[in-house]
Amino acid sequence: MRFGKPATVSICIAGAGLLAAGCSPSSSSSSAAAPATASAAATAASTSAASTSASAQPAASTTDCTVSVLSFALGAKTGAAGQQTTQIVDLTNKGSTACTMEGFPGVDLAGTANGQSNYTWPLARSSVRYSQVTLQPGGTAHFNLTYLPFATGDGMDMTVTKLVLTPPNTFTQAQLTWNQQVLLQDGATHPGTYIGPVTAGA
Repeated sequence: MRFGKPATVSICIAGAGLLAAGCSPSSSSSSAAAPATASAAATAASTSAASTSASAQPAASTTDCTVSVLSFALGAKTGAAGQQTTQIVDLTNKGSTACTMEGFPGVDLAGTANGQSNYTWPLARSSVRYSQVTLQPGGTAHFNLTYLPFATGDGMDMTVTKLVLTPPNTFTQAQLTWNQQVLLQDGATHPGTYIGPVTAGA
């Protein structure tokens, strides 16, 4: 599963030297103007060299946050008992360089349902707008998993044992233990269980 998008940064520096000089019929003023002209030329050459050196520096860049640099953890949970609930899932950059994420992660619920012990349910995405998130080393972002707990008489249930997670714009998956009984609505057009986009902060 692949979800999301990227970003670039560039740096450009320029400089120039400028000299204004007057004229005089006397020989003494003419000889005095020569050192000033030479000084201006040296300044222009120095500025040009500095500009060339600065433009040669590589532009800053980041890469997609992948499973190899992320750690996953369950955050806070909000919602009244038996009602639609939100479970926060934290994603922390454990790498040594910054990385970016944009959009929705892929999330499958895995567990027991319909008499199968290895049942999976790929969750739908909300319609919430999103933007790119940059994670510095040690930084944390999160997404919300909104779900309907199962109650007797509601319909079919799913006993979830883990979340199968794919960061946005990547393919490799990670697993996070999550023990929860939810109302199975994998055939619904607008299920009460879905995910939100990755957002900055825990």
